[in-house]
Amino acid sequence: MANKLMGGHFQTEDYIKECGLNYAIFRNVLYMDTIPQFVGERVFDTGINLPTGHGRVPFALRSEMGQAIANALLESGCGNRIYKLTGSESYSFDDVAATLSDLSGKEVDYTPAEKSAFEVQMKERGVPETMLGRVVGFLTDINNGQEEEVSPDLENLLARKPASLKEGLKVLFNL
Repeated sequence: MANKLMGGHFQTEDYIKECGLNYAIFRNVLYMDTIPQFVGERVFDTGINLPTGHGRVPFALRSEMGQAIANALLESGCGNRIYKLTGSESYSFDDVAATLSDLSGKEVDYTPAEKSAFEVQMKERGVPETMLGRVVGFLTDINNGQEEEVSPDLENLLARKPASLKEGLKVLFNL
């Protein structure tokens, strides 16, 4: 079951479909752009400690999703369609750590954290309760394998492969 915060999204989709409107719905995967926020600014000193287990995500850059959405809306006949915008490959946070190590030349380790310990750390950092719930919800979904599905929609709409994890992290971390 997807995290409860997503329920509103699915209810909205159902409402749009039931209204009889012509629609194009875009289900964006977790943005690769969020990785720096998830791993923290001291990632090269502390490593990665998240409650994601060995779950995988086909991260994609927000800019590429925006381009794909624009392309879809320009196409004729895109109506009454759901697009799942994901990268071409799923990655774990082990992969994120290995890629950051490769790009930076510094050893970055990934250690799966316990959810409760992670929540305490986030509260100590002053993360608001509503934001904490959203972050933990996404990370729990990753841990439970609910974010790993790869779809060809982004690649098809871009007419090319989207950025790989290495290409994206290089830009996002200025490496």
